[in-house]
Amino acid sequence: MRGWSYYLRIIHPPKHRVGIWYHREYQPKSLAGVTHLIGLVPNQIEQVIQYLTTRRILKKNEVQSSPIASYEELRLVHTEEYLQATMRPETITRIFGYEVNQAEADDLILAQRRSIGGTIAAAKAVVSGKYETALNLGGGFHHAKAEKGSGFCIFNDVAIAIRELRNSGFSDPIAIVDLDFHQGNGNLKIFADDPTVLTFSIQGATWSKRTAVSNEGILLPPGTDDETYLAKLRETLLPALKGHGTRLIFFIAGNDVLAGDRLGNFALTAKGVLERDRHVIDCAKEIRAPLVITLGGGYSPLSWQCTANLLMLLILGRASAPIDWEPELRRKFSSISRSIEAEESSSPENPLQFTESDILGDLSRLARPSQFLDYESNHAVEFALEKYGILPRIRSHGFRELETETDASDPDRQVLRIYGKKKPAVSDSSIGSEQEQRLLLELVLHRAFIAAPNSENSPLQLLGVKWLLLQDPDTPFTQERPRLPGQDHPGLGIAEHVQEFLVQYCQRARLDGLLSTPSHYHNATVASRWAHFLQPEMEGRLLAFRQAVISFHVPEAASLIAQGALQLENGTPVNWIPSEQVLPVSPRLKAYFDSANYRNTAREECQKLLTLGLHVNKEKALGSTAEPWAE
Repeated sequence: MRGWSYYLRIIHPPKHRVGIWYHREYQPKSLAGVTHLIGLVPNQIEQVIQYLTTRRILKKNEVQSSPIASYEELRLVHTEEYLQATMRPETITRIFGYEVNQAEADDLILAQRRSIGGTIAAAKAVVSGKYETALNLGGGFHHAKAEKGSGFCIFNDVAIAIRELRNSGFSDPIAIVDLDFHQGNGNLKIFADDPTVLTFSIQGATWSKRTAVSNEGILLPPGTDDETYLAKLRETLLPALKGHGTRLIFFIAGNDVLAGDRLGNFALTAKGVLERDRHVIDCAKEIRAPLVITLGGGYSPLSWQCTANLLMLLILGRASAPIDWEPELRRKFSSISRSIEAEESSSPENPLQFTESDILGDLSRLARPSQFLDYESNHAVEFALEKYGILPRIRSHGFRELETETDASDPDRQVLRIYGKKKPAVSDSSIGSEQEQRLLLELVLHRAFIAAPNSENSPLQLLGVKWLLLQDPDTPFTQERPRLPGQDHPGLGIAEHVQEFLVQYCQRARLDGLLSTPSHYHNATVASRWAHFLQPEMEGRLLAFRQAVISFHVPEAASLIAQGALQLENGTPVNWIPSEQVLPVSPRLKAYFDSANYRNTAREECQKLLTLGLHVNKEKALGSTAEPWAE
């Protein structure tokens, strides 16, 4: 075994025989610095493998690497002119939505050729009868057409695998079951005139209105939840497969249907995604068709867990998904918080013994007077920021001599500031040897009390963020760190860490949640992984905005919205309206956001705006620097 190259052959139990293909080159190094920009989540498959190997569900020595797809295999689908075009970095730049050089383009092409090889190998293995199911831990490049790539897809792995099988003599009907959030417009066009290939899709975004002789495409609205999605899947998939006479299934198991995905706007839970996968597997068994699975999209922190759940289902024949899943960072911070409390309580020099009234205070106080949150001193705050990794992350930007300052004199306006100096490069003569301290972080908090959605309940007690500034004042904006609306300087990449630091206080103080009022679209849409607008109508408005700008990366979308590029069909402009957004911590607030009434109201508002023709004004879009990442 070499490096992280894998091939897995598992034969327990016999009813769930599965082969799994993977190679470390699936994840190109050139994407490492821009994943935050284009919405990708790095190293997801390594997380899956580590998760399953530590639980002894899969063994590394049972795995074998994927081959690289040959040029001849690429030519089975893609035109000669297009293959020549992929040798130019500007072609790859257009497909991924950020500028790449030749070396980076080559890296991305290698990654996709390696993943295509995995899909081809998986398809050949199930057709030969070696496995009932084969999973490629990559692939699903369903946007690539014969003559053009888009949406992160340079080449189309499923189409190439199907053509390779046809060349090898496999002539039975084949179905592509595409359950990625986005429509597989590439497969739709490639097989539009081929009645032997069914393209079945349940999608939230349609990129092509092309018709096909054997296609069933179902468009569901933004905010679609588990119940709605699964009902439509159970109603339509099996009849479609039987009606087509399918003898082989390619399943694109996109996890971008999850709630909070940066490039989708469905609202499925991990449990819903697992039930989706289970239903596809059951349908394949019922019609006795071998199954080839590719991963497709998935741009949220929970995506890897859904892939792990799918693997467990295939390997063990059973799997379950946690109902109340927490991000890894929150689990890590919770552990750190417990360790800090243990150290403080055991210290004879600084005993911390709080009563409930000490922690909660009365209705006009955030914490006890002259304290920031529940820390005894400025030194205690600095110690916590070190333990949580916030100060080390600031130092990683080149800052030194960090100074932490707190001001808790006003109970309704508690302030945290961090200053630092950036150590100049030896060759940088424009920066003096002794820089002034620069403001890097400024956080202003208050305790907020809001009437509960259910008037019978006591008011919501929230930790409110009045102001949050995170900046690297000595670094210029670049393509990897573009200027976002409201920014004077690039950020520090620690917003999520600061958020989780505050969530820990909410949990200790038994508050209902963390409140903010995002001034710009990008703040709200990034936070929407875990937070929701308190008013469901505003949540629906955000869903509609995301649908209207879905073909743009978040920075470009934020720029267009700030410029007033969104409008209704009649020309009425639709602007961003700041409103209260809450990350729920208490069970009652989580239940409110999960309620059918909240979800239905949000969906109705979203659908109202979309019905009125909410869209990006093309003239304003053409006048900006924004470029769509997909079509």
